[in-house]
Amino acid sequence: MRDRSALVRTAFAVDHDTGEPVETIAGKRHAWRFRPHFHAGDELVQVLAGRARLRLPHGFRDVAAGDTLIVPAGVVHRFEPLDRQGWAFVSRFVPASRTAARETAMLAARAATLLAQRPSLRTDVTAVARGCAVSEGHLSRTFRRETGSSLHNFHVLLAMQQAKTLLRRQVPVVEAALAAGFYDQAHLNREFVRTCGMTPAVFRSGWSAAA
Repeated sequence: MRDRSALVRTAFAVDHDTGEPVETIAGKRHAWRFRPHFHAGDELVQVLAGRARLRLPHGFRDVAAGDTLIVPAGVVHRFEPLDRQGWAFVSRFVPASRTAARETAMLAARAATLLAQRPSLRTDVTAVARGCAVSEGHLSRTFRRETGSSLHNFHVLLAMQQAKTLLRRQVPVVEAALAAGFYDQAHLNREFVRTCGMTPAVFRSGWSAAA
């Protein structure tokens, strides 16, 4: 029997009423457990039901129905349920505010730049460490401490942001997948659902409807 959690998807929409387009993701009550990820803009999260834990690079925060919080742009984070009943939410994504934006330490920022320049999702930690003039172990430990993410996970997230940019422009999903460095469309589909709770086709359609 197919796992019901694999069938659950979030709802996605784009609102132009405020001038700047605002993406909104809504999730009905479910044991949502997203992979560590970041967003290009600030995330305004409203918890509608249940309880969840927000994990950040240097700690965590428990939230419950009625809570509203902001996750600054660029901060690697993840939400996970605190019980089997799960939680419901609405997230809105707005341009990053200067006061909320954070910068990683110099080494982590250098590594992220090198990852963004790679033509595929073969992370090659050895090459990135060489480019940073440090050992692989030191780079991996420092990067995880500063960002809350492994190098490969962060590499996938960078590719996700590139794919999102192309999908907003209505580039076909398969073309967006290959241009962003994913192995094929199925690879992008898996990572998109794991990160956003929806398929890239739904994301693309949301932007098409808004236009």
